[in-house]
Amino acid sequence: METASVWTAKATATSTITGRNSLSLNFDGSVGFTVFLSELASPEKPDAPVVPQNSVAGRVVGTFNVQISTPTRELTAEGAAGWTIGGTYDPASESVSIAIRSSGVNATGLETPLGDAAQGVTPTAEPFSARFGWGWPAPTQEDPSTILNAMKPGTAPVIPSERERDLLVVNCLPQTGLAEFQRIVLDLKEPEPQTFTHTFQDETDLGTRTTTWVFALIPAFNIERDDRGMDGVHSCVSTDVVRVHMAIPGVTVAKSGWTNLASWEVKGLSLLSGGGVPNRLPNSTAFSFQPNPGNRPTGGSTDRNRPLQYDVSAAFEGIVQHFMILQDNIDIFRQEYIDHRERVVPSRSDCVAHPVDGSFNAGNYDLVVDGGMQAAFGRVSAEFGKVSQGALRVVGGFRSPQRNMATGDSHPGNAHVYGRALDLVPDPANADSLNALYQACVKAGYHALLEAAPGKSVPQGSLEAKHVHIDW
Repeated sequence: METASVWTAKATATSTITGRNSLSLNFDGSVGFTVFLSELASPEKPDAPVVPQNSVAGRVVGTFNVQISTPTRELTAEGAAGWTIGGTYDPASESVSIAIRSSGVNATGLETPLGDAAQGVTPTAEPFSARFGWGWPAPTQEDPSTILNAMKPGTAPVIPSERERDLLVVNCLPQTGLAEFQRIVLDLKEPEPQTFTHTFQDETDLGTRTTTWVFALIPAFNIERDDRGMDGVHSCVSTDVVRVHMAIPGVTVAKSGWTNLASWEVKGLSLLSGGGVPNRLPNSTAFSFQPNPGNRPTGGSTDRNRPLQYDVSAAFEGIVQHFMILQDNIDIFRQEYIDHRERVVPSRSDCVAHPVDGSFNAGNYDLVVDGGMQAAFGRVSAEFGKVSQGALRVVGGFRSPQRNMATGDSHPGNAHVYGRALDLVPDPANADSLNALYQACVKAGYHALLEAAPGKSVPQGSLEAKHVHIDW
């Protein structure tokens, strides 16, 4: 289960006051909050309070501009304001219930006193600045106590000023922690902007103020891959269909209004990776494609191939996430069988770790497909020991398709690429010992050939013979 789900939103607000005190305000900002789907404890402070499961904490920040008129002055200002968020998450309805509380404001502007005009003095606009901190610090995941503070019941913010202009700036802002926002419920499944309007009596009892908030939620989503194998790893070869989906922790995406909003694209990240089919898909929370690598190296090599690598991206509500798909050594190894059109492609579980030793594993990987090489060597050694005191060596065992092609032994279905063949040499090697080894292989029940080189058979007694090949 995810520990937390991070959400962002576009937040706008307008506020007006009618009556003797008139006001017009516009706010434009952003919202960020975290849904804690499990408990959160501070690793740095073991004694610090634990944030309970299904808690919500966050922050609202943004800029505003305002025009205010009272019987004694006129004021225009702009500035920045902030609020804290605290609340709870309901897993049953997949919604959050939050309170938004005032935390601070900075403002600069011009004010014009109107009282002197009656005495024949021309009003003069004067610059001013104001700064307030209201005691609700922004919550941080590093300090659980600040998150818990954000979730406490709101109280009226303390405004450290009695000046009329300061009070005007503060009172014009969308207020919370007073009588305005009791609780707001946001449905995390619905992408539509949600609007909340609050009206209450102006502090002077001479008018009313209406504040309208609009929240357009945007979650931080993940891309996850389907079809995990028995070994806990996803297969990635060009015959696979790669399936991915968009996930929003805490939300059942398939049953929400977020469906059909994501747009997908896949790109190959290396020369031999090609692309994907299809390479794009709009309006879906899930995406599948098949790698289409195009021309692949099949000429033979003593080096391992480069991996297929893809970048799968999803664009969603202006957010782009990337998911990298990269072949591991096992799938690079398996890809050679597909590239060479081998009849059987080994599964991941068929690929066994074995160091390159020049005998049972000729290369190009620290992996083999073992069709019983050690058992075959044991049986032949037993038969050969009945007629000779000489040693017996393996000079050719498993070879990956590219390695096998490099030896010149390239016919389809070659037993070496499935670990069902050995090339054996007696020590000392001469015509008599090679013939004795050949007979021992036949008696052990194996198909045997004398070869001058891999894939080049010669008749019995030939002086060109270098080793005995067996397969099964």
